[in-house]
Amino acid sequence: MNSATESNGTFLGNAAARIRSLYYVIRSTRNWIDALSVRYGSKEKCLIRFRNGYELPLTKQSWQKYILHTHLFSLLPSTKLSGESMTFDYHGRQLEFSFGKYGFDTIFEIFAFDPYREFLGSVSPKGKRVIDIGAAFGDTAVYFLLEGATYVVGIEAFPGYHRLAERNIRQNGLTASCEILLSAVGGEAGSITLDPASEDMFGANLLAPQAGQTVPMITLSDIVKRFDIADGFLKLDTEGFEYEILLKTPKAVLRKFSDMMIEYHYGYEKLDQYLRECGYSTSHTGPTHAYVPHLVGEEARNMYTGHILAKRID
Repeated sequence: MNSATESNGTFLGNAAARIRSLYYVIRSTRNWIDALSVRYGSKEKCLIRFRNGYELPLTKQSWQKYILHTHLFSLLPSTKLSGESMTFDYHGRQLEFSFGKYGFDTIFEIFAFDPYREFLGSVSPKGKRVIDIGAAFGDTAVYFLLEGATYVVGIEAFPGYHRLAERNIRQNGLTASCEILLSAVGGEAGSITLDPASEDMFGANLLAPQAGQTVPMITLSDIVKRFDIADGFLKLDTEGFEYEILLKTPKAVLRKFSDMMIEYHYGYEKLDQYLRECGYSTSHTGPTHAYVPHLVGEEARNMYTGHILAKRID
């Protein structure tokens, strides 16, 4: 592809995104002309009145926050926001999630955009015991249970997310079929110190705090043994730790999982090669470039992300 074609593609992509955002603005907002006057005109601020009755102060500085709300109310129109929690209908069931100070972005992504839907034809949690590493708010654990998982073990290293995940599982009435562990997962057992007040996503190249909360570091081999995994489903989203987790796990242990859904952050090649050596058929999405400024080192900040789907060849 030459540079002219690339530029044209970028322009068309940006134009499509702007048109889609404008559509969501008009669809969700009663006084959308006031909103556009703040963004593009001389109006300094206004009180947004959404069509569902929700109100939000708007300034030029809070435009992106407003746009996120327009997407939320357009794609999940049943959503009700109250403080740091939300309820919405999903596949005939009302769900309730607390997101705390971190915002509803992660929950919204899973249930509004439904990014896993396209993968479920290749790998599926239905009838499986699921190990959900990188459980965040418990949103993916709930998602997998609604997709037919028999039991989900969510593992989350970040203390703030872990507390919310436990609450979300409880308030959705799923404690009998799900548990959430406070733990990191790595290539070797040990521990890791995290800043419980941090609002940055936990990552492999996040600067370690001088003091904080110590959480255990367990291995995938530990998890398989503890939860008696024999034909399980693995979801792995660990912001860069996936390489040491998978590449240091013996092949016989990995093969305890029939299906895997892995989010990679620095390219897929090494993981893909090892999974094939372990007897899996694989496919991948991406890579898509993402720049993450809070990580340490320029190489770490430049992520190349996507998903690997792996199916065990029996």
